[in-house]
Amino acid sequence: MNQPTSTPWPVVLTVAGFDPSAGAGIIADLKTFAAHNCYGVAAITALTVQNSQGVASVHPVDPAVLRASIRSLLSDGRVKAIKIGMLSNRAIAEVIGEILESNPDLQAVLDPVLRSSSDYGLLDASGLDYIRQQLISRVTVLTPNLAEAAALAGIPVDNVESMKAAARKLVEMGARAVVVTGGHLDKAIDVLFDGTTMESFAGDRVKPENTHGTGCTFSSAIAANLALGRQLRDAVVLAKAYVVEAIRQAFSTGPGRIPLNHLYRMSQPVRVTDHAPAAAEVTR
Repeated sequence: MNQPTSTPWPVVLTVAGFDPSAGAGIIADLKTFAAHNCYGVAAITALTVQNSQGVASVHPVDPAVLRASIRSLLSDGRVKAIKIGMLSNRAIAEVIGEILESNPDLQAVLDPVLRSSSDYGLLDASGLDYIRQQLISRVTVLTPNLAEAAALAGIPVDNVESMKAAARKLVEMGARAVVVTGGHLDKAIDVLFDGTTMESFAGDRVKPENTHGTGCTFSSAIAANLALGRQLRDAVVLAKAYVVEAIRQAFSTGPGRIPLNHLYRMSQPVRVTDHAPAAAEVTR
């Protein structure tokens, strides 16, 4: 009997920090890729000492090792998209700049991580300057939260109108497209601006305590959907729907912050769709 031929999964690379509690960073990204039928590979920017209760310390890797790791993975020629998360310092950010400059056609999602959800600093000031001046123009889409958008754009960001203003400012600064995430607002609204069209996606704000790793997960879900061939707008809508359900089905793994349930789909019947679901209220 002939066996059915399986379709190879797209390969997606995550470049981010290692969270041993698995709620954020590299492990969260890999789980998210798997949930989207993508094969995840990884290059670690920093090791962290943390658990559900918070980050105790951060230990950046040698930039030369990171550079070699990424180049080795890219040399296989199978990576369809890259998600960039915690960078820790300027030297590491410069490595990412080199990689993106050498691979201009690679779909890239940048989550400009500044602080952990327990408020531990994860990027130095010089690294932030490099992201602002060099990296935002080299990625497909930038996905800052309110505080990150404010730091990058240099304006207060605390409501939908200021989110839109920050998105416009970041595009003026060189970003190709921006999604400002508003998970900390009373209603979870994300704003997408691609330089031409401004859209707002409103979703349910469910279980606000179950949000460890939401930024990492959202950006890696966008990267996975781009690797699967979807357009940016659909990738954003699908990523938002995935994150909302991963929050809804989250469960505690310790006495502190509750991580998303990245693999909730394993307990559900498989359903494949090529179209973005009506998971968010959209306004222009």
